[in-house]
Amino acid sequence: MAFATISYFSRSLKKASTFNIVFPADSPDIKRPWAVYYLLHGLSDDHSIWMRRTSIERYVAGLPLAVVMPDGGRGWYSNAQQGDAYEDDLVKDIVGLVDSTFPVKASPAGRAIGGLSMGGYGAVKVGLKHPDIFGSVNSHSGALGMLHNVTEAKKLSPEFERIFGPMPKDGPEDPFAIVKNMDHGKIPPILIDCGTEDFLIEQNRAFHKHLDSLHIRHEYKEFPGAHNWEYWDLHVREAIAFHVKNLGLK
Repeated sequence: MAFATISYFSRSLKKASTFNIVFPADSPDIKRPWAVYYLLHGLSDDHSIWMRRTSIERYVAGLPLAVVMPDGGRGWYSNAQQGDAYEDDLVKDIVGLVDSTFPVKASPAGRAIGGLSMGGYGAVKVGLKHPDIFGSVNSHSGALGMLHNVTEAKKLSPEFERIFGPMPKDGPEDPFAIVKNMDHGKIPPILIDCGTEDFLIEQNRAFHKHLDSLHIRHEYKEFPGAHNWEYWDLHVREAIAFHVKNLGLK
């Protein structure tokens, strides 16, 4: 595998930004075009964290798959009501740059998205809003119900109300509302997992129950573990296998 840090100017953020990418080294055994896995970080981290805290490069070795790790700041991968447009940065600037620069399959059949905590929320929300871009979605320990309790959300993320407004429940950034109101024939495959000792477990159970109530096919798994890198380093391997299957990489 090869590794690069890409610095670029984000038109959406109106500033310079950065993402990391792991991609196949030149090999006759790995066919082009590659698929791409967009892997999102949590609230307190940045684009470097997946490389520093997991063995993601080793886990995708030998696959026709690049892994793009953007810097989402503390922006919840959303276009803030007052602030930065991190969703547009991801789906327009980063995806567009990757498509035009690397030998990748520029269609939903070649793109997956996943993440942890804030990034788990972002992956589910962005994946559901843009099924024309992403063909497979996963969330680890996702903050999937955070928009339903702004008071608690603001304790973790003081910028929360500036991004989402005072009453974001059932709004355009709420995964519960998005999945209810969208064309169910366009919903990509979804994998959700969470540790049984994770403080976000009830949000994940609620979203799983919501999907079940709508008769939406998905995979939901609980495992022993908490909100930490020991858990995410272990279970990102299952997410990779999920996307490999959905994108037809093996």
